[in-house]
Amino acid sequence: MKRILPKKRFRILDLGFKHKKKVVLSLLLSCLLLLISISTSHAQIRPPYGGGLDIEVSGRVGELYLNLSGYASPLATVELYINNVFIRGTIADENGVFYIPQVLIKAGLTNFCLVMVDYRHVGRSESCFDIPPASATVDKKEVFLPPTLALSKGDIAEGEVTFAYGYTMPGAEVILHVGDNVFKLKADKNGYFRLELKGLKAGKYSVYATAKYKNFTSSSPAKKLTVHVLNWWEQFLRFLRDLWNSFIKLFTNWSLGPLWLVIPIIILIIILIIKLWKDKFTSFFGSILHFLFILIPRPRSKKLHHAWWVGY
Repeated sequence: MKRILPKKRFRILDLGFKHKKKVVLSLLLSCLLLLISISTSHAQIRPPYGGGLDIEVSGRVGELYLNLSGYASPLATVELYINNVFIRGTIADENGVFYIPQVLIKAGLTNFCLVMVDYRHVGRSESCFDIPPASATVDKKEVFLPPTLALSKGDIAEGEVTFAYGYTMPGAEVILHVGDNVFKLKADKNGYFRLELKGLKAGKYSVYATAKYKNFTSSSPAKKLTVHVLNWWEQFLRFLRDLWNSFIKLFTNWSLGPLWLVIPIIILIIILIIKLWKDKFTSFFGSILHFLFILIPRPRSKKLHHAWWVGY
């Protein structure tokens, strides 16, 4: 015997079939759109003058090579820049020797720069080199980079002390230029040097360092540091600036966050008390003011000599 299903069940099955039909149609439509987009992109990447898509294009940037080698501080980072664009970096060995070989360059190159940062990141130095217009492979050997340099303080008052320090080749002679003054000192076995600068008069001083190692003299740095020795007026302005910065830092400190929440709450409580107990509050403060009025002596008024005519 055939089992007759209720009409309601037939309706449910019919709805399910319709739902499946819609899902299949949506999937087919999605696949069609995907095929259209793939064919469009396929047409866009086809070579403009015909040909298959399996054409390989190869090339290289630059025509010539630049080979660099020289001396820096031990384990320092040396970076090559051409037209203010980073090209390649390397790390000097334990003896301070570095190599940057086989750098592709364009014909006609006339300038490049080397930036050195010592292994402790104390300071840095930058030096630029001019060369004849490159027409063949350029070999730049035995480049001696200037020492890295840093200052403990850039702004000091008259009578204060600042320190200049940095790194270079171990045992090298360091020539430190501070304005018109020249100081000579020797780097230690790690290439570190440090000099105390004191007794400087008010003014601005350009500070940079060069070095001598064996028969090599380092290049001069492209960028120099500045020591600003302040006079009394500049010191006063610096004091006001530091005071203002301390004030701003204090009131923007996150540790005072709860305090900024408490103060508005206290103000709201006081306002609520004034609203609820206005009479008691005014009488309380009135008694305080009366007490203060009694304690504070009042100036005695002087009588006029001819006071009889007052009021006429």
